[in-house]
Amino acid sequence: MIPLAEVPKRVGDDAPTKVTIARAITRERCGSNLLLGACWMVPGDETNVWSSKEDDPSEEVGHRYGPVDETYFIIRGRLRLRWDEGEFELGPDDCVYLAPGWRYHLENVGDEPAFFVYSMTPSPE
Repeated sequence: MIPLAEVPKRVGDDAPTKVTIARAITRERCGSNLLLGACWMVPGDETNVWSSKEDDPSEEVGHRYGPVDETYFIIRGRLRLRWDEGEFELGPDDCVYLAPGWRYHLENVGDEPAFFVYSMTPSPE
């Protein structure tokens, strides 16, 4: 068991996507091939653009994971997810699967803090 309150938060420039995250289950901590984390975004927060493409030379990309499968489960707040083929909004109790091979960007478009749980496989750390 890993209480989220005991997991160090990574904030701003210390976080790969430039918003507050805590990675609870990782390869380093648990030997898991799956990463499980949580994210907090205040209204107006935006991530940098991140990529799960095998090799992405784009200058707009702020972080490259390589090919990973990623999921989100939104607990509170309103988020806009932009990707190579469009955008859509997510709210409480929504789930999304982010396939490998795309670029993504996330923004809190609501008027309250957003909180969601995410997973990635294989774990980048």
